[in-house]
Amino acid sequence: MGRRPADLPRYTASVSLRLLQIVLPESSRESLAAILEQADPPAKWHADLDGHLRLTSVLIRSQLVEPLSDALQEKFGDSDGFRMVLLPVEATHPKLPEPAEEKKPAEEKKWTPRFGRVSRDELEEDIRGSAKTDPIFLIMVTLATIVACVGLIKDSPAIIIGAMVIAPLLGPNTALALGTTLGDVKMIRSAMRSNIIGLAIAITISVLFGILACPDPLTSEMGARTAVDMGDILLALASGAAGAIAFTSGAPSTIVGVMVAVALLPPTATAGMLIGAESWSGAAQAATLALTNIVCINLSAMGVLLMQGVSPNRWWDKDRARASSLRAVLIWSIMLSGLALLIMLAWP
Repeated sequence: MGRRPADLPRYTASVSLRLLQIVLPESSRESLAAILEQADPPAKWHADLDGHLRLTSVLIRSQLVEPLSDALQEKFGDSDGFRMVLLPVEATHPKLPEPAEEKKPAEEKKWTPRFGRVSRDELEEDIRGSAKTDPIFLIMVTLATIVACVGLIKDSPAIIIGAMVIAPLLGPNTALALGTTLGDVKMIRSAMRSNIIGLAIAITISVLFGILACPDPLTSEMGARTAVDMGDILLALASGAAGAIAFTSGAPSTIVGVMVAVALLPPTATAGMLIGAESWSGAAQAATLALTNIVCINLSAMGVLLMQGVSPNRWWDKDRARASSLRAVLIWSIMLSGLALLIMLAWP
């Protein structure tokens, strides 16, 4: 096996690995070998398929999937029979050897990890589904809103946390941040549609709860969502960034904590219930908190994605993505400034 470029990180038992399967015509064997030599994966296998095709399976660190995938798509994207399949690797035995560190001048470095994140394709696949307005999404929004409303009426933190963990609106907002970062108009529209429909369902259900149950706006749980201050902005920004890092690092176990920290449904449900109870001042504060969380999630998530170098593969899409990102950051920043001013002046 060829020598590993110096800028590639070592393979250890603790790194996140992926199995990349590549199907190409047999005639592309030498071209593929030249690309794989740059990546120098710790293990690879070959198998002949029908129709003069060849399957190459490559074990590679998740942070290096994107540069390898981009190189393969650039070289073989128009080839008949070309396909890539990416699979997660839970464990491998025997354990991979740890190659010795080598020193090379900077000009010879060709492959660099993507800031500890998973590949763009994997990220898109994980998040794109979150922006779909399918029956499951509608059911989850309905159930989470009911749980949140019952928890608010009973003044029960445990029940409200249940609604936070369901968190059906976190996915569309993460998809919106990714779509604007990539300049993906289809994803942006899908995410916005899911957000609008989800919020409309949550408001409608919670208004009905407010009319029927006549909630007490002075309970601790409702009061916590009608007392907005600058600390809520800092919490939402930090939680949105943490959520984006959890998505991009492929660590879904940490997302649950983010869901609880920057939940959208409890303040939305509080606003709706107080509208139903005709408590307009409290409803305005709860709605401000919900909108602040939405703005902060998108702004901080976009910041994380941009710092991690998430961008389209094709150069002609990068200009569009850059313009989309700048517009979105400007819009979210203006909205956040307006909300901060409102919080300081209206509810000091």
